[in-house]
Amino acid sequence: MEALKKFNPGTIVEWCVLRRTGVEQVEFRRVFWAFNPSILGFKHCRLVISIDATHLYGKYKGKLMIAMGVDGNNQILPLAFAIVENESYASWSWFLSHVKKHVVKDTKGICLISDRHAGILKAVRATWYCLRHFINNFNDKFHNSQLKALAYRAGSQNQIRKFNSIMEEIGKINRKARQWLEQQAFDRWTFAHDGGKRYGLLITNLSEIFNSVLKGARFLPITSCVQLTFYRLVHYFDVRRPMGSNAQANGDMYTPHILAKQASSMSKAGAHSLRYFNRQKGIFEVITQKGKNVQVVVLDKKNLHVRAGKSCLIGFNGSLTTRATQISIASPNYCATWSSEFRPLPHEAYWPNSSSIGELLLNSELKLDKKGRPRSTRLRNGMDIKERKKANLCGICKQRGHNRAMCPLKA
Repeated sequence: MEALKKFNPGTIVEWCVLRRTGVEQVEFRRVFWAFNPSILGFKHCRLVISIDATHLYGKYKGKLMIAMGVDGNNQILPLAFAIVENESYASWSWFLSHVKKHVVKDTKGICLISDRHAGILKAVRATWYCLRHFINNFNDKFHNSQLKALAYRAGSQNQIRKFNSIMEEIGKINRKARQWLEQQAFDRWTFAHDGGKRYGLLITNLSEIFNSVLKGARFLPITSCVQLTFYRLVHYFDVRRPMGSNAQANGDMYTPHILAKQASSMSKAGAHSLRYFNRQKGIFEVITQKGKNVQVVVLDKKNLHVRAGKSCLIGFNGSLTTRATQISIASPNYCATWSSEFRPLPHEAYWPNSSSIGELLLNSELKLDKKGRPRSTRLRNGMDIKERKKANLCGICKQRGHNRAMCPLKA
C-alpha cells in the first residue's frame, strides 16, 4: 500500500486497525483503497455508482467490497475497493463514508444502486434497489414464477402507462402481491418512476461483472488481491485511452455504444409516422407502427432533447438520453474519463521500508477452520432464474395460449 501511494501519487489508502496501549503492533481489521485515475475519471461519468461485496476464499474469511461507476460508453470503471471482516452496518458505513469522502466528494445527485442488504439500507438514507435482488425478495414471499416475471417487467418498464397495466395484471392474480409492491417506494425499484436517476441501470451487474474478473483474486493473500486490482485497472486504462482519442480524432460527437444505439433507433424510427401540431415550437405526435401507440413530443431545441410522455427523454437522433447523460456520453468526456495514467511499480527493493500505521498483525478471529479446498462457485438461487419471455398473443383474437393457425375464431 505504501508503494502504491509513493509511485502512484493520489492513491488513497485508509486503514481500520485495533491498536493496543503500549504495543507498537496493530491488528488488521479493514483496508480501503482507491486509485487516482479512477477518482479523476469519475468526474466525467454518469452520476450512478453500483456497490456490491463478494466472499474471500483464502486462508482468512472476509469480504471484498467494490464501488463501480459506468462511463459514457457503458463500460465499467472500478472506483474503490475494501477488504472487511463481513457485511454489516458498521462495515458498509465505513466503506461508503470513504467512497463519499475520496471519490464522490462534493458531487451532488449520485444514484447508489445496491442489493437490499440491511447494512446498506441503514447506512444510506436513500438507495436505489437492484431490481434483480428486489424481485428475488418478492419471489421469496409469494413463490409464484408468473408473478415474479410480471414484477420484473413492471420494474423495467420506462412508461408509466405500461407499468400501471402490468400492476393491474399482478393484482388480478394476487391482490396481496400488488399491495406489497405498492408499499415499496416506486422510485427505488421502477424505471418508470425513478426520474432518470438510474441512467437505465436496473441491476448491480456492473460490480458483479468485475467480481467475476476478480474471481481468482479471492483465493489470494490480501497483498496479491490488491495487486490484481491495480494491474486490472492499468489494463483498462491502457486499452480504453486510445479508444477515446480515436473517437475524438474521427470527429464523433458520441461514444461508440451510443452511436450503435442511435443507428438502431433510427432504423426503427423509419416505421413511425409524425403528426405536426406546431413546427416552430416542435410540438407533434409520434405514431408507432407496432400497436399504433401515440406519443406526445415537445421538442426543446435549447436543451437539445425532446420530451416524450412523462417517463423518458429522447434525443434528436432517437436515442434514450437526458441532459445530464449527454454530458457523459459525449466523446470528449469519454476521452477524459480514461486520459489519466498509472505509473509502474519498481522492484520491492525500492519500496518504502516502513508503514505509517506500524507493524501489522492478521486478525486471528477471521482464520478459516475448515479443511480442504473451499467452494469456488456460488450456489444458484432465485436470482439466477431468467425472466420468462412474455407469451405471444394470437394475431386474430389477441389472446394468449395459441396462435393464428389454432385460433377458434379463424374463419
